[in-house]
Amino acid sequence: MYIRRRSNWYIYFIAFGITLAIVVMAIFMFSWYLFPTDTEDAGADRLTGGIQGEFVPTDEYNFRLMTMISDGYDDDPTFFCIVEYNAPENKVVFVPVPAGISMATEGRSLTNIHAAQGSIEILNVVNRIMGVGCSYFVKMDRSSFEELLSAVGNVEYSVPRNVKVNDGGELTTYNSGYQSLSYTDVYRLISVAEYDEGESFRLKVAGDIFSELINQNYNNMDGNLLDIYFGIISRSSETNITEDEYKKLRPALLNTVEDGVQPAEFYIPYGEYTADGGFDIADNSIITIKQKAGLL
Repeated sequence: MYIRRRSNWYIYFIAFGITLAIVVMAIFMFSWYLFPTDTEDAGADRLTGGIQGEFVPTDEYNFRLMTMISDGYDDDPTFFCIVEYNAPENKVVFVPVPAGISMATEGRSLTNIHAAQGSIEILNVVNRIMGVGCSYFVKMDRSSFEELLSAVGNVEYSVPRNVKVNDGGELTTYNSGYQSLSYTDVYRLISVAEYDEGESFRLKVAGDIFSELINQNYNNMDGNLLDIYFGIISRSSETNITEDEYKKLRPALLNTVEDGVQPAEFYIPYGEYTADGGFDIADNSIITIKQKAGLL
């Protein structure tokens, strides 16, 4: 006997409707990830802290920074280096400065000026002599300098000559040729080592090491690491860089990390050493420093 079965079409219809509702809910819940809105901060990548394509670096992100390094926290610095950042060109230029650069106009070395008037006056003096417009300074002692470099990483560097370093009674020999330098090695080579060739040779070694340190490690950086670097500087160094100013510059720095190619280089000022221990920088050298900073 033939029995006509009742159709179950409505069951399939209900099942289809429930499935469709689940899919719609899932899309709605994750729409912040799948379909970013225009209300997000321009240039900020939520996942990596990177930079999205719409960010365009301009000259407003350029800056000049005076870095000073001393042995102890309360000691006056003996090493000075201008850091010039050119955002549109994705370039960082290290310009180690002779401590006696102020002698001709100020009658004192940069170390003496710091002892008498502090870090801000170093900016004033360097700007009067060189006209580079340094706005920021960071004064680090050995501890904070080594902490920062340990966060950045080691550097493969071709030591130009054999040199023996007596660091507080600990004798270390650096042979010429490529070596992997730790943060302690870097400090010793730029601040402790005795070079027969004089200060200009030390400045060249320092500039070379700093530029290689950045070029070999910048691909590993991201927003989180930049925040760590700034945290180390603001916590353990003397500086006039505020958190707001860092946040303003951060997108351009991240853009350099993503788009820069070997972004760091160095330049050693040339001129003449004077009989009183000063350094008279050449006018053409000042022009070159300004050009590299994007000022000319």
